Amino acid sequence: MRIHTGSAIAAAGMLMLSGCAWDIEGTSKMPNQGDAFAKALQQQYLERAKFERHEEDWISVDFFTSRAQMAAEGHPPALQMPSQRHLQKDVAEIGSGYQRLSSALAAGAAKSAPEACARSQAWFEHWMEQSEEGHQADDIAWTRAEFMKAVPDCAVPAPKPVAQANQAGEQVWRIFFPFDKSSLSNEAKTFIDRIVAAYGNQKPNAVTVTGHADASGTSQYNQALSERRANAVVKALADKGVPSTVVKERALGESNLPKPTADGVKEPENRQVTVTFQK
Repeated sequence: MRIHTGSAIAAAGMLMLSGCAWDIEGTSKMPNQGDAFAKALQQQYLERAKFERHEEDWISVDFFTSRAQMAAEGHPPALQMPSQRHLQKDVAEIGSGYQRLSSALAAGAAKSAPEACARSQAWFEHWMEQSEEGHQADDIAWTRAEFMKAVPDCAVPAPKPVAQANQAGEQVWRIFFPFDKSSLSNEAKTFIDRIVAAYGNQKPNAVTVTGHADASGTSQYNQALSERRANAVVKALADKGVPSTVVKERALGESNLPKPTADGVKEPENRQVTVTFQK
């Protein structure tokens, strides 16, 4: 919340007595003892603290600077939960954003994309801070937009596409997807070119495209996700000249997992589409 005039003096006195962490400049000079994510998080929190200092919101300055200090000490704070704030605006969107970001962080995205994950975490918590304040519509929209811009890049990269033969001796091409994604990466698009070239050389009688999803999330959601993944590959093949008359499309959701796991397990190898050449 923003604190004004006389109340700012009272708040400042209370926080100084409680050992507040308003030393933004000092915190920026702290040598970071953590990994790349911790280093990026230190800087991202400091940027949020500087903004709130300009707003004279001393409680929020203290919040973000304290978290920057934790990151500098090599102990990056866990993503703040929505239940820890009294949210006034964007409540449902914030809940969805929390699920998306916390899932990515739990999957190890902070190691593979430390800068993007640090931006996502700091902007998400600033979005919640603005929602709790509730009366600055422009700032709420701004922090929400910055989070939405950052979070897609906070992800564990998909395994590289592979080509192999199955037990029946059929040619199988495997295209992998990031968590909760169904669009083709540039690498996957290049791999599609290889599949199309192989199709032209081998002239199989049938091409079966099978979509999969891992076992995290509901079975209904995963079924739809596997359908979107299969559709993306079928469309890419068609765009490159593979006739639709030879293509059979299937979507198995989280059933018949390529790599069997328990329910709820996030497994990168199960986020795939297989393209099988059948003679």
